Amino acid sequence: MRVIFGYYAGRGGMMAVIQIDRDIYADADAARTFLETLRWPEGAACPHCGENKRIKRLEGDSTRPGVLMCNPCRRPFTVTVATMFEDSKVPLHKWLQAFRLMTSRPAGVPAQRLQRELAVTYKTAWFMTQRIREAMAISAQQPVVPDPQDAVHPAA
Repeated sequence: MRVIFGYYAGRGGMMAVIQIDRDIYADADAARTFLETLRWPEGAACPHCGENKRIKRLEGDSTRPGVLMCNPCRRPFTVTVATMFEDSKVPLHKWLQAFRLMTSRPAGVPAQRLQRELAVTYKTAWFMTQRIREAMAISAQQPVVPDPQDAVHPAA
């Protein structure tokens, strides 16, 4: 891991910047591998039937990276199934960057900052902040506290 520290001129004067260079924040495949080791430290388990012994990784030109197949139920799955990342078009490394930013301050960060930092649309940044806040509230068993700067939902 390499840490780069510097300054840039922002609206409020000079702002400190800390950039953490890790593969999981820059590469979707590295982020997927990282999430697989977090979710399945003992090996993959099927989210559909719970099988953890007879799982095989699907490989080939026509298969996207990270797809696994459960032999008993014959259903394919990835690390994102039954998580907050399921059905999201946002790459996993951008999700991990968003988590890092949201947990860097006690109150989190507004969607506008996520938009700037991750180079995504405001609608995507708002969607990500809402999902992350909801997941953080569920894990802490506290109600979701919205950021006042995100009070207005972007038009669909």
